[in-house]
Amino acid sequence: MLLPKFSLVLCLFTFLTIGFGLKVTIECDDPIVLGATLNCTATIQDDSGNPASGDFQYSWRDNSIPQNTRFLENGSNVDHWSVTYNRSNYQIGGLFVLRVDVCKWIFLHILCQGQTSSGYFFAITDTFNGQLTQTQNNETRKVFVATNTSIQNSISLKKSDQEFLKKAPSVLTYWFVDCIYYGITTDLSFNYTFAQSEQNHNIEVLVVADFTPLPPTTTLQPITTTIPSNVTTPTPATTTIKPKTRTKRDNLPLNNNTIFNQIESNIKIWQNGTLVPYNVSFPYVCNGSIITTDHNKVYGHFIKTFTTKDPISNISVSGNNWLQQGELLSLNVNCKGSKEMEFCYYFKKGLYNVTGNETCSDYRYLEQCDFPIQRYFIDQHTVIIIIKNDVSKQITSVAVTVYKVKHQPQLSIIVVPVAFSLAAVVTIVFGVAYYLQNRSRFIIEVADFDFGPKYADMEYKTFKDRLKDSITNAFNRDPEPSTSDAPLWPPGQKYGSMK
Repeated sequence: MLLPKFSLVLCLFTFLTIGFGLKVTIECDDPIVLGATLNCTATIQDDSGNPASGDFQYSWRDNSIPQNTRFLENGSNVDHWSVTYNRSNYQIGGLFVLRVDVCKWIFLHILCQGQTSSGYFFAITDTFNGQLTQTQNNETRKVFVATNTSIQNSISLKKSDQEFLKKAPSVLTYWFVDCIYYGITTDLSFNYTFAQSEQNHNIEVLVVADFTPLPPTTTLQPITTTIPSNVTTPTPATTTIKPKTRTKRDNLPLNNNTIFNQIESNIKIWQNGTLVPYNVSFPYVCNGSIITTDHNKVYGHFIKTFTTKDPISNISVSGNNWLQQGELLSLNVNCKGSKEMEFCYYFKKGLYNVTGNETCSDYRYLEQCDFPIQRYFIDQHTVIIIIKNDVSKQITSVAVTVYKVKHQPQLSIIVVPVAFSLAAVVTIVFGVAYYLQNRSRFIIEVADFDFGPKYADMEYKTFKDRLKDSITNAFNRDPEPSTSDAPLWPPGQKYGSMK
């Protein structure tokens, strides 16, 4: 009986020792400014990295003084912990450690086993946490900004710090461009425009949040007395006592006891179009180191360095975009803008309206904004041209129209044959006229060598008649006589003149 009980206890001990292979991770939204709320989330996963199932027990604690703790007996695989580090309890910030211990309930919440823990280092700062962002044409600029275009400079604080800033009765933001003081805003934003390109600049911002409580508003209640009915009763007046407002000192707007030291500094200010020294020292700004020791004020210092560049502008496309079929499209594109330009172009069939969202997969470097575009088209197309640099992107379209020309017979095809025909007719007419005029010259006198007797009955025959008779005789004449016989000439025949 002792062995089975011992085996059961051993198995139970082994099971409890092995546990469940749990893993807990912590994520927090630090760093936070002193006075803000730290938000953390613990997530439990199994040994496969999947969210663990079951009920868990959480135990939170940090190493701050005074210490913050939290205990949750029954929770899911995700738990949240939020702690506000009030400035009244904590004087300075620093690096702290947060720890959470987790175990899983088993055996009907009798045992909590599979214990695991995790730690997290978080930072509490003395100044606000965030960044200075610059926006132009709804695009965020990082290293380069465009000239001649308004830049919206704004402070983006972490969510925890932003919630803490809302509790301040007064928030002032001081703006400096290249250590030149440009004034105060109350909405954490400032617009500025640069005119010259290829220059390096920096913008510094000092945020001052004053948490000094405002004095209560005192209202004087009117004194009511009984007055006879025949006397006119004046309307009682309500007087409100407002807190005293400070005046300006050395052109620096002051509010709610915002005081800086007046000493020699490298800050300047524009006065009547001239830069003059501004002998007020600000904390953090332009290497300022003197900070007013006021526990009710919280500062934020942000700086950004960048380079100005000219955007792409004045895009012009020259060349003929109305082409005869078979003609080569030849365009030339040029523009203005700072270097480090890239371009690409492609073709869309038919007419295409630019949306502004067109992109290219292959851009080519452009040393100077001047390049040709050549292409053969057989029908209508649209050329999409994209040119960009570090601060701008321009999209231009050119519609190319291809038309067919109706081929007309060339003039030479008509004139040459007509001219030769007229020349032939004129030549024939002149030839006939010339023949008729000079035909007597072509009459040939034929000598009469007939020395025989003359026959009176010989008739005159023309050449045509004689030719006709010769042909007739050739078919009807008798066989040739012998050479010894004398030829017989019919009487009355002789040759006349050829006409």
